[in-house]
Amino acid sequence: MKHILLIITVILILNVSCRGKGSSSASSDSRHDSIVAIDDNRSFEFLKKLGIEYESLIAKDDSLPAPSDRDFLLTTHEQCSLLRGIITPDFAPSDTASAYLVAVRQINDNVILCQYKYLFSDAEDVYIATYDTDGHLIDAMFAGNDWDKSDLLDNPSDSTELICAEHTLIYFIADHEFTYNYEYKEIEHNINTDKDITTYSQMASMTCNINPNGKIDITMEDGSEDGAFRLCSDCKKEWKLMNDMLSLTRYPYSDNKVLDRWNDLGNRVDAASYESFVYHFFKYVFLPQPEKVLKWVYDNRDYKSMTLTRPLGFYYTYTPQSRKIIDEASPT
Repeated sequence: MKHILLIITVILILNVSCRGKGSSSASSDSRHDSIVAIDDNRSFEFLKKLGIEYESLIAKDDSLPAPSDRDFLLTTHEQCSLLRGIITPDFAPSDTASAYLVAVRQINDNVILCQYKYLFSDAEDVYIATYDTDGHLIDAMFAGNDWDKSDLLDNPSDSTELICAEHTLIYFIADHEFTYNYEYKEIEHNINTDKDITTYSQMASMTCNINPNGKIDITMEDGSEDGAFRLCSDCKKEWKLMNDMLSLTRYPYSDNKVLDRWNDLGNRVDAASYESFVYHFFKYVFLPQPEKVLKWVYDNRDYKSMTLTRPLGFYYTYTPQSRKIIDEASPT
């Protein structure tokens, strides 16, 4: 019943908002500006204005670097200036998290790209974002967790370890075009001989183009797998659904079809996958762009299954802080 009331409330609020949207669009746009305008056309000048010594962070190779302990720790002021609209619309630093600038790269005369890592608890999230030369955020995308990591899954025998390894790479094939590659492997490691045999591998890849205006478009997606999946032999369906969720979390924020894809995915999740669906959608889709999600809910109220209201209803009901975020994102 509470979920139904939430849906009705959201629709009524957005109905009022849509009728008065013309007068509020200017203030809404300015709210997402990362940094106030700076009268200087040098590509990285806005970083210098913030006090960031960016020279050593300029990516000179074709690939963006993996996060490391050499990354630039951002101050509270720098985080608020750069990460607003990436983590949340009105980003505020947390006492339990820290943010780092990993690399910067010039895309064209008017657009630069920044790579960040965001550390909280024992997790590491990576983001990339495009800005104009005045430091206004243009577009962003979540670029995965922990770009290089491995974990022990099992000990099939006294001399054998089953290890899973994950690797992420962003590789520029042109100044404005890159591939995003995520690879997962299950490896049998022989302790006695120190030899490895890959028993299962999976690759997910997408090619992205950064337009002259800084918006990021996906131009191609691809994937492959080889070998026998052993992590959970009786949960291959859940594994497939989980991979679909992870793929959608990495879509650019400006993508205009991603919410339809999330809705379709929500119709396929089962009880075993529901919690992951709720978590990933709320954290990586709703929190960065709550107004976009609520507008989609309103615009599709008559002919969609309203699957995307379930994560909102869950967090609205059980977490007071999330309730505040949802209320504030609803136009008045």
